Amino acid sequence: MFFKSQNIIDNQEYFIEDCNRVFDYFKSVFPNGDSTWSYSMYNIFCATSPSPIFYNLFKELNGYIREYVGHDDPLWMQAWLNYHMPDQVLDWHGHDWPHHGYICIDPKDTKTVFEDFEVENEIGLIYIGPGYKEHKVEVIKSYDTPRITLGFDIHTEETLPYEQFSLMPIL
Repeated sequence: MFFKSQNIIDNQEYFIEDCNRVFDYFKSVFPNGDSTWSYSMYNIFCATSPSPIFYNLFKELNGYIREYVGHDDPLWMQAWLNYHMPDQVLDWHGHDWPHHGYICIDPKDTKTVFEDFEVENEIGLIYIGPGYKEHKVEVIKSYDTPRITLGFDIHTEETLPYEQFSLMPIL
Protein backbone atom coordinates (compact mmCIF):
# COMPACT_ATOMS: atom_id res chain seq x y z
CA MET A 1 0.00 0.00 0.00
CA PHE A 2 1.06 3.56 -0.65
CA PHE A 3 0.22 6.65 1.35
CA LYS A 4 1.17 10.31 1.01
CA SER A 5 2.15 12.45 4.02
CA GLN A 6 1.17 16.09 3.66
CA ASN A 7 3.00 16.65 6.96
CA ILE A 8 6.31 15.71 5.30
CA ILE A 9 5.55 17.71 2.16
CA ASP A 10 4.67 20.82 4.18
CA ASN A 11 7.57 20.47 6.64
CA GLN A 12 10.31 18.80 4.60
CA GLU A 13 13.04 21.30 5.53
CA TYR A 14 12.33 20.72 9.24
CA PHE A 15 12.30 16.95 8.80
CA ILE A 16 15.69 17.21 7.07
CA GLU A 17 17.06 19.38 9.90
CA ASP A 18 15.83 16.89 12.52
CA CYS A 19 17.29 13.96 10.58
CA ASN A 20 20.63 15.76 10.21
CA ARG A 21 20.67 16.32 14.00
CA VAL A 22 19.83 12.68 14.70
CA PHE A 23 22.50 11.48 12.29
CA ASP A 24 25.16 13.72 13.86
CA TYR A 25 24.20 12.59 17.34
CA PHE A 26 24.08 8.94 16.26
CA LYS A 27 27.64 9.26 14.88
CA SER A 28 28.84 10.82 18.16
CA VAL A 29 27.37 7.94 20.19
CA PHE A 30 28.23 5.17 17.69
CA PRO A 31 31.30 6.52 15.83
CA ASN A 32 31.76 3.26 13.92
CA GLY A 33 28.06 2.56 13.54
CA ASP A 34 25.73 2.90 10.59
CA SER A 35 22.29 4.38 11.23
CA THR A 36 20.73 1.85 8.84
CA TRP A 37 22.39 -1.36 9.97
CA SER A 38 22.24 -0.43 13.68
CA TYR A 39 18.43 -0.48 13.54
CA SER A 40 18.16 -2.75 16.60
CA MET A 41 19.93 -0.18 18.80
CA TYR A 42 17.52 2.77 18.51
CA ASN A 43 14.20 3.93 17.09
CA ILE A 44 14.06 7.08 14.96
CA PHE A 45 10.80 8.12 16.64
CA CYS A 46 12.48 8.00 20.06
CA ALA A 47 15.55 9.79 18.72
CA THR A 48 13.40 12.61 17.33
CA SER A 49 11.30 12.98 20.46
CA PRO A 50 9.79 15.51 21.27
CA SER A 51 9.75 16.99 17.74
CA PRO A 52 6.16 18.02 16.89
CA ILE A 53 6.49 17.09 13.21
CA PHE A 54 7.84 13.63 14.07
CA TYR A 55 5.09 13.23 16.68
CA ASN A 56 2.51 13.94 13.97
CA LEU A 57 4.26 11.57 11.56
CA PHE A 58 4.24 8.83 14.19
CA LYS A 59 0.49 9.31 14.74
CA GLU A 60 -0.10 9.32 10.99
CA LEU A 61 2.02 6.20 10.48
CA ASN A 62 0.16 4.35 13.26
CA GLY A 63 -3.07 4.94 11.34
CA TYR A 64 -1.57 3.77 8.04
CA ILE A 65 -0.16 0.63 9.65
CA ARG A 66 -3.54 -0.18 11.21
CA GLU A 67 -5.21 0.36 7.83
CA TYR A 68 -2.65 -1.91 6.14
CA VAL A 69 -2.85 -4.81 8.63
CA GLY A 70 -6.62 -4.48 9.02
CA HIS A 71 -6.87 -5.29 12.75
CA ASP A 72 -6.29 -3.86 16.25
CA ASP A 73 -4.18 -6.74 17.62
CA PRO A 74 -0.92 -5.79 19.36
CA LEU A 75 1.86 -4.66 17.00
CA TRP A 76 5.35 -3.28 17.50
CA MET A 77 7.55 -1.27 15.17
CA GLN A 78 11.24 -0.63 14.81
CA ALA A 79 12.18 2.38 12.69
CA TRP A 80 15.53 3.78 11.64
CA LEU A 81 17.22 6.48 9.60
CA ASN A 82 18.61 5.73 6.13
CA TYR A 83 21.10 8.53 5.42
CA HIS A 84 23.00 7.74 2.23
CA MET A 85 25.11 9.31 -0.47
CA PRO A 86 24.75 7.83 -4.01
CA ASP A 87 27.46 5.20 -3.48
CA GLN A 88 25.85 4.05 -0.20
CA VAL A 89 22.29 3.25 -1.29
CA LEU A 90 20.99 -0.16 -0.32
CA ASP A 91 21.54 -3.14 -2.59
CA TRP A 92 19.26 -6.19 -2.72
CA HIS A 93 17.98 -7.14 0.72
CA GLY A 94 14.85 -8.26 2.56
CA HIS A 95 13.50 -7.98 6.08
CA ASP A 96 12.81 -10.93 8.39
CA TRP A 97 9.64 -9.31 9.70
CA PRO A 98 6.03 -9.82 8.64
CA HIS A 99 5.71 -6.25 7.30
CA HIS A 100 8.16 -3.60 6.15
CA GLY A 101 7.88 -0.06 4.93
CA TYR A 102 9.72 3.14 4.26
CA ILE A 103 9.05 6.86 4.38
CA CYS A 104 10.55 9.35 1.91
CA ILE A 105 11.84 12.50 3.59
CA ASP A 106 14.40 13.59 0.95
CA PRO A 107 14.56 10.64 -1.46
CA LYS A 108 16.41 12.49 -4.24
CA ASP A 109 15.87 11.16 -7.76
CA THR A 110 15.78 7.45 -6.86
CA LYS A 111 13.53 4.46 -7.19
CA THR A 112 13.04 1.40 -5.05
CA VAL A 113 13.10 -1.77 -7.10
CA PHE A 114 11.26 -4.85 -5.85
CA GLU A 115 11.39 -8.19 -7.64
CA ASP A 116 8.03 -7.59 -9.34
CA PHE A 117 7.51 -3.80 -9.32
CA GLU A 118 9.28 -0.45 -8.96
CA VAL A 119 8.47 2.63 -6.91
CA GLU A 120 9.39 6.13 -8.06
CA ASN A 121 10.34 7.73 -4.74
CA GLU A 122 8.96 11.18 -3.95
CA ILE A 123 8.76 13.46 -0.94
CA GLY A 124 6.11 12.29 1.52
CA LEU A 125 5.64 8.82 0.02
CA ILE A 126 5.01 6.06 2.57
CA TYR A 127 5.15 2.43 1.43
CA ILE A 128 3.99 -0.57 3.51
CA GLY A 129 4.21 -4.14 2.26
CA PRO A 130 5.37 -7.66 3.05
CA GLY A 131 8.65 -7.84 4.96
CA TYR A 132 10.16 -10.63 2.94
CA LYS A 133 10.07 -8.89 -0.45
CA GLU A 134 13.60 -8.39 -1.72
CA HIS A 135 14.29 -4.82 -2.83
CA LYS A 136 17.04 -2.31 -3.56
CA VAL A 137 17.47 1.40 -4.26
CA GLU A 138 18.59 2.71 -7.64
CA VAL A 139 19.97 6.21 -8.16
CA ILE A 140 18.49 7.84 -11.26
CA LYS A 141 20.34 11.15 -10.92
CA SER A 142 23.37 11.69 -8.67
CA TYR A 143 23.15 14.07 -5.70
CA ASP A 144 25.52 15.79 -3.27
CA THR A 145 23.56 15.86 0.01
CA PRO A 146 22.33 12.72 1.80
CA ARG A 147 19.29 10.83 0.59
CA ILE A 148 17.04 10.61 3.66
CA THR A 149 14.39 7.96 4.19
CA LEU A 150 13.08 6.17 7.24
CA GLY A 151 12.77 2.40 7.21
CA PHE A 152 10.49 0.44 9.50
CA ASP A 153 9.54 -3.15 10.29
CA ILE A 154 6.36 -4.31 11.97
CA HIS A 155 6.44 -7.15 14.51
CA THR A 156 3.22 -9.08 15.12
CA GLU A 157 4.16 -11.69 17.74
CA GLU A 158 4.14 -11.25 21.50
CA THR A 159 7.48 -12.25 23.00
CA LEU A 160 9.77 -11.59 25.92
CA PRO A 161 12.08 -8.58 25.65
CA TYR A 162 15.57 -9.40 24.45
CA GLU A 163 18.55 -7.64 22.84
CA GLN A 164 16.24 -5.35 20.93
CA PHE A 165 16.18 -1.68 21.92
CA SER A 166 14.22 -0.51 18.92
CA LEU A 167 10.72 -1.94 19.15
CA MET A 168 7.89 0.29 20.30
CA PRO A 169 4.13 -0.30 20.30
CA ILE A 170 1.82 0.69 17.50
CA LEU A 171 -1.33 2.11 19.04
